[in-house]
Amino acid sequence: MLFFFKKNKKTNNSNLKILSGYNFRYRNVGKESEKNIIKYANYFNFDYEFNKSNKFERHFYWLKIKMLIDNLENGKHEFYLWLDADTFFCRYENILDHVDKSKHIFIHKNFINSKHKTKYSNVYYFTEGVNVGVLLVRNTKWSLNFLKNVWDKKEYLSHYWPDNAAFMDELGYKAEFSKLSNNKPSNTVLNKFYFLSGLWNSMPKKNYENPKIDEFSNFYFDPIIIHLAGIRRRERLKFISKYRYLFIK
Repeated sequence: MLFFFKKNKKTNNSNLKILSGYNFRYRNVGKESEKNIIKYANYFNFDYEFNKSNKFERHFYWLKIKMLIDNLENGKHEFYLWLDADTFFCRYENILDHVDKSKHIFIHKNFINSKHKTKYSNVYYFTEGVNVGVLLVRNTKWSLNFLKNVWDKKEYLSHYWPDNAAFMDELGYKAEFSKLSNNKPSNTVLNKFYFLSGLWNSMPKKNYENPKIDEFSNFYFDPIIIHLAGIRRRERLKFISKYRYLFIK
């Protein structure tokens, strides 16, 4: 397996390391995101690591789970922050100042346009879930075991959203994989999580300034992180070009 890593100069006081990566297919958007992430990391003196391999044992979406597991097993940082390669910081806010550090995993809870239809034609439910594009993890045994369980869910290898589906299943948000009522994570698991404000994972569509009525789901104005999830690669590049002024300088 061939990997290419890019790291910053190792610091002595950094308690957070940022992880990200992209392959050749996503290189154009990934390079833009990488530059943005490095600005943020340097501002707070955080360490970072990028994986830009074109060879991986699974779909590249699974890379986040593997990199987090590897760093939790071998790393020295107290926190690890995974960022998808289509995320962009818009404000210099230290994420560690906005969380309960006694928790283990930190993620944004969002709503998913469900596969389950209502009694009305072409009207679907929204179900509660999470998005793993922005994922903060504290270096604990519980976090490591949780992510290993996610990695072991091989039934999602062919899923269109494999890493997110496996993570949601392990957390207990199962409505999209079974019946609608099966979407109740246990309190034992929920108590280990801290749910980030949507400002940390705002997912606009193409029309940021004048979004259409069906584009408001999981979209927050004045975000800390913009996440271009669910947009075609070409449209992502257009968004970056048009709204670059929103990103940190």
